[in-house]
Parts: sequence; structure tokens; C-alpha cells
Amino acid sequence: MEIVVIGAGIGGMSCAAVLAYNGFDVKILEQNSSYGGKAGQITKNGYIFDKGPSLLTIPNWIDDLFFSCGKNPKDYFNYFKLNHVTRYFFEDDKFTDVMADLNETAENFELSLNLKKEVFLNYFKLWTEIYGISEKTFLEGDIKFNYNFLKSAFIWFKHTGLSSIVHSMAKYNSSKLDNQNVEKIMNRFATYTGSSPYKTPAFMNQLAVVEMIKGAYFPNGGIFSVSTALYNLCLDLGVKFTFNEKVIALEENIKGIKVRSNKSEYNAEKLVSNIDYYITQKLLGRKIKIKTKGLSTSAIVFYWGIKGKFTKLKLHNIFFSENYKKEFAEIFNDAKIPSEPTIYINISSKLETSHAPKGCENWFVMINIPPRPNLVTENEITKVRNFIISNLSKKLKVELKNLINFEEVLTPETLYENTGAYKGALYGENQNSLRQIMKRKSNFDKKSKNLFYVGGSVHPGGGIPLALKSGINTAKKIIN
Repeated sequence: MEIVVIGAGIGGMSCAAVLAYNGFDVKILEQNSSYGGKAGQITKNGYIFDKGPSLLTIPNWIDDLFFSCGKNPKDYFNYFKLNHVTRYFFEDDKFTDVMADLNETAENFELSLNLKKEVFLNYFKLWTEIYGISEKTFLEGDIKFNYNFLKSAFIWFKHTGLSSIVHSMAKYNSSKLDNQNVEKIMNRFATYTGSSPYKTPAFMNQLAVVEMIKGAYFPNGGIFSVSTALYNLCLDLGVKFTFNEKVIALEENIKGIKVRSNKSEYNAEKLVSNIDYYITQKLLGRKIKIKTKGLSTSAIVFYWGIKGKFTKLKLHNIFFSENYKKEFAEIFNDAKIPSEPTIYINISSKLETSHAPKGCENWFVMINIPPRPNLVTENEITKVRNFIISNLSKKLKVELKNLINFEEVLTPETLYENTGAYKGALYGENQNSLRQIMKRKSNFDKKSKNLFYVGGSVHPGGGIPLALKSGINTAKKIIN
């Protein structure tokens, strides 16, 4: 059986690998000159940047994929666990560190942020239990309302309780922690789904378990090495790639899906789309039914080459806005770029020295914004850049603008152009309500038995491990 995959992202390549290992003829069409999708790479002026995802979690899922395809993952890539996960900065010049050991993190919170260690550990115990149930119930495959699912869902509900469903993450955390700085740290995990902690249900606090309990990791060579490992796995299994080939139309027929690109035409018996769900609908000529307010956040990213080294900064750094609630209200209620956004900085050269020239650092600097490409004008980019430079110069006690010797910018528009993300939304639809969470797009098409979806805009969600899982789950569905 011939299968065509659109997009050489994490989801597309993981799906292709499993299918090829099981005897299917698989071809991947990629519009760019290289693989990776959002997990691509920029190499310019002596700097190397991971384009998008910067945090690796649950790497054993990647290992399991390679083992299932008869390969040793260590022959393709290696990684190590981070002892220091993230450094968080606050308006009053305080900062604290989240560590690999939860007890050490709790001690840091008590020492730096005046939250009793036992309060945080008791708070976290519940989410550890809930995540264990959620992983088995919601992540292993499509949500099916059968006996087994309902039984597991009932057990999950007993653990979460009604308050975790009807209350927002922020409201719940305020009642349990009563510490504004720690609340910000925990509320931030809503952004991992492109959502607002003031809207998403409290049970989404379990997202923190992945990073704070299961751990954060760094792959040798940076995040792009994960994409490279999957690419090489696919090649070894016989998957065919064509690059600089953009799909321009899809047509359903009795035999499968006809694929038209800027180069050729293909008659796919099965089609797997690793581009955004809504962009796929447009290619099919279907009407799109989604309001912008239902989409996840987008981003502005500055890839900065920095002359100098900053010992105060770690691999992952967060500079919180003073008014976190206002920031999310501006993004989701007012649909505008926040006036004082939280700033995320990833510096892979802290661990991979080849990613920056000697004496320099590569800064991936990101803020969250609404998925509205029309908002991001040159004037707005300049305004955001000036805010970030001013804010960081003050916090780090340096004239940052004099140290930037390289810059490239990612916007919602360039994200759409490069990866097919609808309106630049990072994770497809947001998860600002239980309804939004439950109606996340499935991995199979409701109208065509020959069309499937993988990647961060569909079930089970965004980020490397979930995009990978979407590809594996979908491949199994096609095989069976």
C-alpha cells in the first residue's frame, strides 16, 4: 500500500517510520529544504538555533519508537537529564530554580519565595497521581467512549474532584498555594498548550508533572538532533523524502486521496497530514469552522547572537511580567500583543558550545501573542524588541542592545509560511475549557477513511512527545 505523508515534522516522521517498518511504501512531501518542521534549525553567522521546541521531556517515548522499529536509539541520538531545569525571575529581582529533584525545588521555593516546603509537596502529590491516570486514559490512543474508557475516566474523576474541573488553574492555585510567585510558576504550564491559566481547567496542573517529576532532558546537539534521528531512522527503513515540494490541493476519490503539489501529482491510498488540521481542510476545499479566539497562542521569537556570556542565566530562563493576569487578558480577551509580556530565553550554547562563536551565546527569546498575523507589523516588532531589550538590560544590568550581533525574527506569518500553522497558532486549538479539551481534533478524518492527521494541532497535543505519540498512534490505526 502506498502512503503519502505531508510534512517532515516529528509527527509525520514517527508515523512514517512505524508504517515503513511494517511493510508500507511511504513517501514524505516536505515544502521546506530540510526536515523537522517546527523542530527545525537555523545555522547562520557561526550561530546555531533550534527553531521552535526547546524542551525535551519523556525521551523514553522516542527510545521506544526506535526499539519498536528494530533499531537501537543510541545509534541515532543521545541525551542526558538536566539537574537544573529552569530559572525563574520576578519583578522584585528575586529568582528561583526548579531542579530535577522535587524536594530540592520545594526547598528553593521555601528559601527564595517563602512557600513552606510541605505545602508545595502536598499540593504536587495530587497532580502526580492524576497524571499517571491521564497518561493511560487519554494519551495512548483516540478517546473512545467505550466501557474501558469510561471506567478509567471515572477513576480519573474521583481523583481530580469537581473543583479541578469547574475552577481555572489560576483560581485553584491561588486557593492552594497562596503565594503569587509560585502561582506564576505553576500557572505557566497552561502555555504548554497555548492556553490561559485563567481559563483552562485546574486539572491541567498535571502538565507540570511531566517536567518536574519525569524530568527535563537535553539531547546532544540540541533539539534538532531529535529531528535528525527520526529522519535517519526513516531513511534506514526505506521512507522516501522529497523536499521543496509544497502540496497545493487535495482531492478525495474512491481509491484514496489525490495529492497535487508544485512538482507532481500522487494517488495516495492513505494520506497522513502532518500540517495544521485547518490548513488540511483548506487544501481539501472544505469550509473551516473555527473562530480565532478558539486557537492557541502564537509567538514572536527573536533569535539573537549575543557578544558575551551571562553566568546568571541558565539553559531555560523565564522573566515573568508583573501582572500575569493582565498579560493573558490582553492575549485572549483583547486580542492584542501584551504590553508587558513574560519573556522566555533558551540558550542552548550553555550546554552545546558549538552553537555560538567563542565568547558568545545564542539566545532564543520568545513572547506569547494572539494568533493574529495582521497584528505583527514592523512597528509592533520594533516595539516588542525595545521592550525586551529594556527589560532585560535592567534585570541583567547591561546595555543589551550593544551586544546583539545577529538577529532573525519569527512571527505568526513566518510560522505559517514555514510550517503551515493556521494563523501562526502554535498548538492548533487552545484548551481554555473542558469542552475545548474534549473536542480536540482526532487523528482520523470523520468523512474519509483514507485521511489521517498527526502533529501538534491534533490529539493528543503539542510538544515533541505528544506529536511523536500522535504519529505512532496513527500508524497503528492504519496498520490495524
